[in-house]
Amino acid sequence: MKYRFLFFFVFFFYIISITCAEEISMYRLLLTDKGNSHYRVEWPEEFLSQKSIDRRKKQGFHIDETDLPIDSAYFEAIAKTGATVQTSSKWLKTIVVMIPDIEIQEKVRELSFVAEMTKVWSGGNEEYERNEENERNKGNERDENKDETDYGSALTQIKINNALLLHQEGYKGFGKTIAVMDAGFKNADIISDFLDLNKVLEAKNFTHEKGDPYRSSENHGTAVLSCILANNQGVMIGTAPFAQFYLFKTEVNGEEYPVEEDYWVAALEYADSLGVDIVTTSLGYSEFKDPEMNHSWDDLDGHTIPASRAASMAASKGMVLFNAAGNEGRKSWQKVIIPADAENILTVGAIRSDSLQAEFSSWGFIENGRIKPDVMAMGNLVCLVSGSGDIYYSNGTSFSTPILAGMGACLWEALPELTSFELMNLIKQFSDRSSHPDEYYGYGIPNIYEAYLYGKRNSDRLSLINNDEIKWGYTDSIRNRLYLKDDKITWVTICSFDGCIVLNQPVSSGFVDIGSLQKGIYVVSAFSNDKRYTGKFIK
Repeated sequence: MKYRFLFFFVFFFYIISITCAEEISMYRLLLTDKGNSHYRVEWPEEFLSQKSIDRRKKQGFHIDETDLPIDSAYFEAIAKTGATVQTSSKWLKTIVVMIPDIEIQEKVRELSFVAEMTKVWSGGNEEYERNEENERNKGNERDENKDETDYGSALTQIKINNALLLHQEGYKGFGKTIAVMDAGFKNADIISDFLDLNKVLEAKNFTHEKGDPYRSSENHGTAVLSCILANNQGVMIGTAPFAQFYLFKTEVNGEEYPVEEDYWVAALEYADSLGVDIVTTSLGYSEFKDPEMNHSWDDLDGHTIPASRAASMAASKGMVLFNAAGNEGRKSWQKVIIPADAENILTVGAIRSDSLQAEFSSWGFIENGRIKPDVMAMGNLVCLVSGSGDIYYSNGTSFSTPILAGMGACLWEALPELTSFELMNLIKQFSDRSSHPDEYYGYGIPNIYEAYLYGKRNSDRLSLINNDEIKWGYTDSIRNRLYLKDDKITWVTICSFDGCIVLNQPVSSGFVDIGSLQKGIYVVSAFSNDKRYTGKFIK
């Protein structure tokens, strides 16, 4: 009898210990404000690098309240409750915390600066503290038939967007910094035959998963990086082999929770603070381990999900973000995945070598009728480098995205006067479906060299304009129209003064309806086949 009692006693405490372990969760805290920090927009050197400050100044973007860090007193108050801070976002005013039990959860909820709490991860101690264990089998294949050209088997994936000619002009990404946000970068530091580690400025892990990003079991980030950085003549050359890189691990191996979106945002903000020019990310989210955390089609508006809001802000900081559309085309989700729905980014879909859409590539439109994906690049049977240093081939918008991001870096190197918005618009304007975009190809397949030639011919900008008369057009405050004097203008983009695109559309009638715009100052860019006009107007 006593042994039976002992058995039940031990079993009871075993069950209790398991239950307690399972109660560990992470919550995203939405803050009421960012506190009374000593940081000020007038002293940006205290929280941004000089490169980041210079990048903004060059493009005419202002440092604002979103750039200010969260008050350290808030982190101290959270620590006193027993919760552990995992990550945070100054742009979105959020802090993610790990909470081990309900009692601490209530203490956090009672903090005066916490407006909302959203669960973004759950698991036991073993899951939280583990290192990576399982490697995904990518089905790598060695390439025994090297192409005779310098680009080897990677020739088609740069040639299909006509960026090879830009390389031949000498533009290969020199002077541009690219942040790659992905899963692990297995052995990317030792594959010297393909990847030059001297061009990698930093590798950083933003997740709760411990370990060096280079010693990850995950091969995906290495393959993505190879699309841009590879430089092995006769075997594989990437699309921007002379650029410099930051490698950020934001994905947790073997898990799928919304907290990964928070890690992604933290990495994006860090990239901004460093002065990064281009960000490429081949990650996206729709369904999670806990179905109650899943996203829905209604979320695809660029504003509902925090990661999408952060992505939409990148361009106004002077960065261009390339994001994979997703591989959901043949799955039940079908559409682009978070944060590919964001405004003011380039969402990249996948085509085959024959320029037809790859069937797996996610499509749009999205919730508010905006065009997604934006543009297309090769994502079918792409030449890649694995973590073991082998050439192999794989499919996915994961690869079309960095391929095009590298081309974007080369184009920006060639046309350094462009702002982030102008670079994105130029790439879309010189895509093969720009006059008739659709939900499968977006604006189509960019012709990078033609975009370069156009930008080179039209590098001069107009001076400021007022709301009465523009050299190439004028505004009519009664009819709420922007009239265009040049009948060859085919495209107009209008941005608010803080850099957000408010109108981006083809022109066929000689005027643009601006009735939906609120009163304020706007920056307008108009494009014809051989000219680009820019200026400002007041509504």
